[in-house]
Amino acid sequence: MIGRLLPWSTGTAAWNMALDEALLRSYEQGKAPLTLRFYGWTPPALSLGCFQQPLTAEQQAWCRQAGVDWVKRPTGGRAVFHDDELTYALVAGARDGFAGPVLADYQKIALGLKRGFALLGLAVELASGPRQTEGYPSQLCFAASSWYEITYQGRKLVGSAQLRQDKALLQHGSILLTFNPLFWVEGGEKAPTTGSKNTITKQVIGLEEALGYRPPRSAILSALQQGLGEVLGIRWQAGSLSAEELSVATQLMEEKYTKADWNNRRGRKSLTGGEGRRQRRRAHERTP
Repeated sequence: MIGRLLPWSTGTAAWNMALDEALLRSYEQGKAPLTLRFYGWTPPALSLGCFQQPLTAEQQAWCRQAGVDWVKRPTGGRAVFHDDELTYALVAGARDGFAGPVLADYQKIALGLKRGFALLGLAVELASGPRQTEGYPSQLCFAASSWYEITYQGRKLVGSAQLRQDKALLQHGSILLTFNPLFWVEGGEKAPTTGSKNTITKQVIGLEEALGYRPPRSAILSALQQGLGEVLGIRWQAGSLSAEELSVATQLMEEKYTKADWNNRRGRKSLTGGEGRRQRRRAHERTP
């Protein structure tokens, strides 16, 4: 099976989410093959699951002062602070053997990532069930692990979320290089989240700490690409975005992901776990 491998890129929070959705649409319409991309966030950003409550006005003001962007993802799941990390996004579907159920597809991708980390010399594990860090809001990604999350010595390394559309899926996730507890301990009561640094750092780990050194980004990407390819039976071919994908992504960024109508939309769950209006999405509420 042939898969398209896009080059590494960095973008704003709105652009990253717009491009992920554009790739899903392109695949759904039969205009693109299974696609993998890795990317970074500039500036650092907080992403919220599409079911979560929006940030309050005070929290938004705190983010602006801290130089942190924010966006709602098209996927479900929990809040993630994106800074020193690699984010992956995989778009696939039934025609590539991803026919569900959700956990089965999630496990396949997790096994591919696990193989990639093994190629880097790191023996990670897949979580065997939900686990919540005591004293932290349930809507923080790295305060909880769920089925098949990537962990190292019991500490979470990768958080992923998935959106399914009929016979297609988008799964993207945060691979921590280092763990920055900015949103957990340094912001005070007006920050999006607060908590104990000692508690959360016992549950979270970055790749640099796990390995004892920091590999070049190219080496990390190469290992993860190879691991996913081996496990999923994919031969990667370097590719690029089509003109239509760029156009759709630009439109989504301008008309959706930079707009308050989307980012301030009321969700079911706040960062402290409160319930709000139910939304009709097929985004599966896995971590992040």
